[in-house]
Formats: sequence, structure tokens, C-alpha cells
Amino acid sequence: MMNQEVAEENIANGENPSPTLVIAFDAKRLFNNFTGLGNYSRTLLKNLQTYYPQHEYHLFTPKFKKNDETAYFLDDSKFIIHTPKNYNPFWRTFGMSAEINTLKPDIFHGLSHEIPFGLHKNIKTLVTFHDLIYEKFPDQFGWWDKKIYHLKYKSSAFRANHITAISESTKSDLMNIYQIPNEKISVNFQSCNDIFQLEDEHEENLKVELAGIKDYYLYVGSIIERKGLLQTIIAFAQLPESAKKPFVVVGNGNKNYISKVRDMIRYYELEEYFYFIKGISNPELISVYDHCYALVYPSVYEGFGIPVIEALFRKKPVITSDISSLPEAAGPGAILVDPYSPEDIAKAIHWLNDPKVYKDVSEKGHQYVKSRFSSSETTRSLMELYLDLLS
Repeated sequence: MMNQEVAEENIANGENPSPTLVIAFDAKRLFNNFTGLGNYSRTLLKNLQTYYPQHEYHLFTPKFKKNDETAYFLDDSKFIIHTPKNYNPFWRTFGMSAEINTLKPDIFHGLSHEIPFGLHKNIKTLVTFHDLIYEKFPDQFGWWDKKIYHLKYKSSAFRANHITAISESTKSDLMNIYQIPNEKISVNFQSCNDIFQLEDEHEENLKVELAGIKDYYLYVGSIIERKGLLQTIIAFAQLPESAKKPFVVVGNGNKNYISKVRDMIRYYELEEYFYFIKGISNPELISVYDHCYALVYPSVYEGFGIPVIEALFRKKPVITSDISSLPEAAGPGAILVDPYSPEDIAKAIHWLNDPKVYKDVSEKGHQYVKSRFSSSETTRSLMELYLDLLS
């Protein structure tokens, strides 16, 4: 079995002498989701192919779309794509297993909370849990969705040979809510797209809404209630004029909540400060990070919090919540706040305007993210988990 030293040497040399593994993945999100779960799947598979190219990677999906995000997987012969011979809406839950059983992979990895019923016992199964938001915030889901998520995902957690959680916070939720034993869950942190980890500065053409604007506060993510944008606006209104800067919001979300956000901006007469953009590419997003002053991300619950590490890789300071997984993602250099307290958020933003504080937070955050969430480290950890599963 590969130990840590060998794995690290293989990564450094671009080699790996271990036997070829055949690994099958539920790749629906990879091909059809272009936010969090899809980004996680694409990053994970790209990294596996980069650092461990000798293995076979089989991607099972009910359908696929070819675009800039998915072309890499469709054009690279390293990935074998499987689509249903006879598709029905329950293929992913019940029908996919027959095709996987025919393949006889060493491992099946469900990348987003579920594994199909009916897999042969000799196929080792691993399922990734990102969060249990449907259990923690049930009011944000319809009755039917809550019921389905609870039944399917809890069943997968118990049926899988092993679970990987993307944070200690998610592992804790699995243990407390589903009573999964500690030894059945391993934490495998996620990384972000490699292009965010490059040291060079990007100068992609920004959206016209940002023309000429730099040194702004930044929020990146879905515009939904738990992300704390309303509290951030109230906090911004409390800042002294000397601490106010433009505030850029990147993302889309719930229309009713977006209306509340815009109403709050009008209420405090802050229209001149706030800019909303959506539908941008990763190179454009990197440029948005590179020109910002700081990321402000007071979410009340995240499985991980990928915008936090994206900002840290771009050497930007982060203000984020002191609860859920966010202290794990942000590390000791970040400024942690009570996400329910606009006063606390305002104090943090004001404090970050001290040049010494700004420099210290930026440097500590960048060192932390490089040491803990690099693509090589997170991929090595996952490969060790695969090998442990087979031992």
C-alpha cells in the first residue's frame, strides 16, 4: 500500500508505480451543474487525472453538455463516459448499478451524497457528503425535496463502505444527525480550480459594470438567505465614510431574496456603492478577486466555503463567519465574525482598513491555504483513502 512519502514523491515526479485502479464515478453534477457541486466534481477528476494518470476513470452520467467547463472530460481519452442505454428518471438511483456491475470497477465514488442501489458487494463504495443543509435548514426546501434528500442521502451514508466529508464540520453533522460512527468518516478537504492557485495576476476583461473600479469589498456566491448579504448591507451602512468602498456582489440566486437585498440597499441609500454581476468565467472571476480589497463572506452555514480559499489563493484577506466549516476553510489568518451581528461585521471591515492588519491577515491567509488546500495535497489524501478502502 502506498504510504505518504511515496505518494508525495510520485506527485513531485509526475509518476505513480501503484497498480492500475478502475474507479467509477457518479458524474451527473460534473456535466450538468456549473456551481458548487459541479465545480467540486470537475476539480477532483482533473486533479486525479493530473497526479495519478495511470488509473482508469469511468464517468457515469444520465446526460452531458459540452461547453468550456466539460470539454476537458469529453475530449480526453483518459476519461471513459457512460450514459444510459435505456434512460428513465430513476436511472441514477436504480438503473446505473447494472452498468457499473458489468464494468466491475475496484471502487465506486458517489461525488454528491448518494450511491445507487444494487451494486455488487465486491465493489467498494465511497460517498462524498458536502453538507446536510436540508437537515439543518429544512425551511429552505419544499416538503417533497426534504423527504427525498433525507431518505436517499441517509440511506447512502449507511450503505457506503466509507464516507468522505469535505470538512470537519460536515463530519460532525453526519455523526450528530445521522449517528454515523466516527471511524466510517474521513475528512478530505476540497481544493479549488488550479487556475486560482497560480501566482500571476489576471487581467481579463471585466464585465462592463466593473469598468474602472478597484479596491472594492467582494462577495461571491449564491444570493440566498443563509449567505448573510442582508446583514452585510446593514453592516456597510454603519461604516464611517472613510471605510466605505465599492461593494461587488458576484452571483445569482433566489429572486425574492435578491429583491430584499436591493430594497435594503435603497433603504440605506447605498446604490452608488453596490454592483451586481453574474455569469462570469473563471478567468474573469480571478480578475475580480485580484482587484478586490477583501472578501466579505458571513454565511451562517457551509459545507466548506470555496470562495474563501479562492480569495486566499489570490492573496486577499477574508472576513467570514466564526461558525460552521468557515473557520476551517479560512484558517488562523482570517477575521472571524458573528454572522448574525451586523455590528460585528462592521467592526471587522473597519478594522481591516488598518494597513498593518490588512498586511498581516493577507499574508497569514495565503500561507495557510497553500499548506492545507493545494491540489497536490488534497488529491494525495483522496488517493490514500482509495487505497485504504481496498486494503
